[in-house]
Amino acid sequence: MFKLIVLVMLSFIVLYITNPTQEEFLNFYNKKINESKKEETLSKKIILESKKIFAQMKVERKDRYVYSIYTVDFAGEKEVYIGIFKKFILKEKVKSAEDGAIRTYNKIIHTAGTILEKGSYKVEELMESASK
Repeated sequence: MFKLIVLVMLSFIVLYITNPTQEEFLNFYNKKINESKKEETLSKKIILESKKIFAQMKVERKDRYVYSIYTVDFAGEKEVYIGIFKKFILKEKVKSAEDGAIRTYNKIIHTAGTILEKGSYKVEELMESASK
């Protein structure tokens, strides 16, 4: 039992020590953008350089002691990274909220059309199906 407790404590210490800093994230992000720019058009290179400059100014870091969450929000597109063991993993790439709203709207319209085709005109059924 004592060995297990020591192992767990050592694991937390290693995680804490290897939790990447904001500066390390910015270095990683800039390197990632520089690699992306090699094969892009001039206009895309300009956008990527803008992202790099923006990231220098505003990256949100949530420090969880044994790992960190980094969020880069550039022109409505969010990239969320997990930083652990001095490495960064892209958790999700979220388009703007407008895209999500448009998808939801289209789903509601499609669901409404399907329900109406079946001959049901109940508002409750429409709302319940759309929320699923």
